[in-house]
Amino acid sequence: MTDTRQPLASTVHDVMTWCRQIMTEPLPETAVPGASLAQRQMLAALGGLAGALVEEGVDVSKHWDNWPTEVTVWAKQAPRPPAHLVSQVKSHLAKPSQTDLLAKLYERIVTGVNRRPLGTFFTPPAILDYMISCVNRNISRPPASIIDPGAGVGAFTERALTEWPDATVHAVDVNVVTLGMLASRCAVLSHKRQPQFHHSDFLTWLTERESRDEQPRLIIGNPPYTRHQLMTAAVKRNAQLACGHLAPDGRAGLSTYFLAASLNALTKNDSVCLLLPANWLETHYASGVRRHIWNLKRRHTEIHRFSDAKPIFPQAQVSAMVIFIGPEVPKDVSLKYFEVYEKADGTFESSRSLTIDRTEKCPSTFSIECMEPVKAQHRRKSEESISLGQLAVVRRGVATGDNSFFLRTDTQVTQLPASSYVPAIPNLRSIDGVDLNQAAHEALGVLGVRRWLLRLDQTDIDHPLISRLLQEAAQLGTPDRYLCQARTPWYAIERPTIPDILISPMSKGRFRVARNSVQATPTNSLYGITLRGRDNLDEITSELVNWLVSEAGQASLRAGARKQSDGLFKLEPHALATIKIPQRIARLIAHTKPQGILEH
Repeated sequence: MTDTRQPLASTVHDVMTWCRQIMTEPLPETAVPGASLAQRQMLAALGGLAGALVEEGVDVSKHWDNWPTEVTVWAKQAPRPPAHLVSQVKSHLAKPSQTDLLAKLYERIVTGVNRRPLGTFFTPPAILDYMISCVNRNISRPPASIIDPGAGVGAFTERALTEWPDATVHAVDVNVVTLGMLASRCAVLSHKRQPQFHHSDFLTWLTERESRDEQPRLIIGNPPYTRHQLMTAAVKRNAQLACGHLAPDGRAGLSTYFLAASLNALTKNDSVCLLLPANWLETHYASGVRRHIWNLKRRHTEIHRFSDAKPIFPQAQVSAMVIFIGPEVPKDVSLKYFEVYEKADGTFESSRSLTIDRTEKCPSTFSIECMEPVKAQHRRKSEESISLGQLAVVRRGVATGDNSFFLRTDTQVTQLPASSYVPAIPNLRSIDGVDLNQAAHEALGVLGVRRWLLRLDQTDIDHPLISRLLQEAAQLGTPDRYLCQARTPWYAIERPTIPDILISPMSKGRFRVARNSVQATPTNSLYGITLRGRDNLDEITSELVNWLVSEAGQASLRAGARKQSDGLFKLEPHALATIKIPQRIARLIAHTKPQGILEH
């Protein structure tokens, strides 16, 4: 007899124990990118649970026929778990409040770090409720088809099946395991219609399946939060093709590409409702996407920005927002902006809202400050009219792909040829004062800090020690890491312009700032500021650094930063570039060289 009183945590533990005991062939690396060998072995075993759940049903062949081939193979080949364990799982899946069981299993097997390449984060039920209410409030007729991009284990797919039972629901995902877990869940639950499962990259699938039908479509979901550093060049090219003229630049994360591609595919009766990281609201790479949204004046458009006081994803410090864009309407409509907070009962509601007239010029960012009525913007003091980005280049430091290999200590470079490494700086925590000069850099060496960056090319590989280093890296798997795979050769890291000023992008108190007198290459945990004018550089650099570390400068940095959980402030490159600097410093810089193009 099935024990329906079995706690959820106990069921998760029992399934995990069984998966560890099953000695099955691990899934290939391409099936779940980022997962370790041990994790892929457990995920392969999990296919047996998915298959057993389907086989308990009445019409087994109907479900198998509806599954993508790769998912069917995963589920059919794995050993089956004991019947009591299958019943345990099935009893939990039958309870609406317990349908996060499969998400919990996946999170327990694949750690947060290993989920990053696929950007997998599971949507809390309260956020899903909030998004569904947003859609229902803004559409006049139910969608005929619904697309869940990056479906995961299917929170949006399952809700769509109950909320709009007459619609055709498409669940699209590149992850064999999460798509298979979703398919097995749908086999257990009794819905009027089964969804259509697509083992595919959403961006490619959307391009191939683009519809010009008059029937309304709804694209709703939680796209993958994969950072641009983890995207290969091929993935970026395909993403840009799917986005058409809305394609953001190469620094955009995958979720921004999902948004741009969805907008590019909209027909007049379609809608979009996506849960996204909030950084695209302010970053330079998404400026074209924001302008396009601003100009969709005949579509109801809402931006819902969640408070950073408490992260909505328990295992990740991700600022989040929801964007809704509805079907076309006969007249121009305003854009609505909501600040959202979590109530004591765990549900969400807006604490503040703005109605914004889109007859004005598109603001530089979609932050709450820039989205205030334009007339309020005109009251700014004239001395605040020049931003740092007009007079300097702001960009992140170098992303190596494997700091444990590319960053070296003094001892590790002792016998290497001097041409094979350059001064580097991974962070500013151990810097005394505001000048990273030769003495300060040498002091880092005494502390054992990895203060040297390997900068290799084809001419270095014949050196015996370099050759040995590369062989050791190959044994440790460094060439197979995502960033390294995208480079030819894998060890040829970027050689950027060395910045004049270094700044830490995150702080709970004061942002660390330092002159880069030693000409160190920063890693991507730091931002670099490079002045456009090169005349009188020492004086200007000192003036700007002194202001940035002053109370006025720190206040400007905090005002431009996003406040996250635990009082943490985080600056994005674009936000740093938009801070207003004193006119006395602006005049010094402006008189040395004309303004140029801002890089982020």
